[in-house]
Amino acid sequence: MYKPYIYLGAGSLQELENLYPDLGFHLIRIPEISNVEIEKIRTYLHGRIISEVIYLKGMPDIQYVQKLQNDFWQYADCENSVLLGIGGGSVMDVAKVLRFRSDRNGWLSKHLDKSIDDPTLIKMPLLLASTTAGTGSEVTPTATIWDFNNQRKHSFFGEQVLANVAIVDPCLCLGAPWLISRDAAIDALSHALEALWNRNRSNETNNLAIFAAKKICYFLPLLRENLENLEFRQQLSEAALSAGLAMAATQTALAHALSYADTAKGQKSHGQACAYWLPYVWQRLIQSKCDSDILDSIQEAVAQSFSTPIEMYHWLLNLDFSVYPPLEQDQAIEEQVNVVRRSTRGKNFAGFEIGDE
Repeated sequence: MYKPYIYLGAGSLQELENLYPDLGFHLIRIPEISNVEIEKIRTYLHGRIISEVIYLKGMPDIQYVQKLQNDFWQYADCENSVLLGIGGGSVMDVAKVLRFRSDRNGWLSKHLDKSIDDPTLIKMPLLLASTTAGTGSEVTPTATIWDFNNQRKHSFFGEQVLANVAIVDPCLCLGAPWLISRDAAIDALSHALEALWNRNRSNETNNLAIFAAKKICYFLPLLRENLENLEFRQQLSEAALSAGLAMAATQTALAHALSYADTAKGQKSHGQACAYWLPYVWQRLIQSKCDSDILDSIQEAVAQSFSTPIEMYHWLLNLDFSVYPPLEQDQAIEEQVNVVRRSTRGKNFAGFEIGDE
């Protein structure tokens, strides 16, 4: 599977000047981007902006995204334009769908939960720029689409879903409030940890995940007291990118599988939902028959900040998260685990014995 071409660092948004110089740009973005950054984008694109959609809907719902895709392709021209998505994970996930030409016959529903690998599907080039150091969606082949009416989570995924270009410019994160920044960073930390306790792990993904987790655990508490510190934003952006690359290779595991019900019910943001389960899942791993090298990798990743699930529990509480106590025994939780362990994400968890899903 190919990877997007990545531009990383403060000022990397300026690469827009050189990308697809002969094509027009359709934009989909969040409204919170600062006027300074918006003016930079307009300057870099030299009047090449064809259309602009301001995304206001939060986590993408299937009905809304399908309507947006249908409306977009009433005026979009695949041969002479590209799509630029600027925002957090929700906007980038929507952009991954939007780039594909709709036939207006329930196209999205027909392409959910099965791999999108057909290179003949008509789509326009996609560029993604993250405004939160969190989801890593700019480098993953997956978009999450929710059916909130039925409280279900769907995946839009496959090699053809990957963006062509990923821009990770920490300047876009400046101005993001603490809670959004916090939740995004913990989402990235969950990607790193889920890659480490994953059956699909490799030396490469381990290195990416350890690099990411170390940075998040160190720099996130510092950011809380200095939200406009560009160096902290840079470090967390690098971490989220690294965690996203690891997760793109391994996919997620038990913590995510448990979190989806909380998110689908609209009770928690994705970062909050993952944070709730991380110490519990780590504790289950310790009590399992997993390879000792997995536990060693986790220690290498987080021991500078906490060395046990209980310490992690208190670290997250200090960041004002709601967290499930890792040592608590609850029959309802065990029943929930027994359900999700059979899911695709649950089966990735190295704490379950093979054949014991």
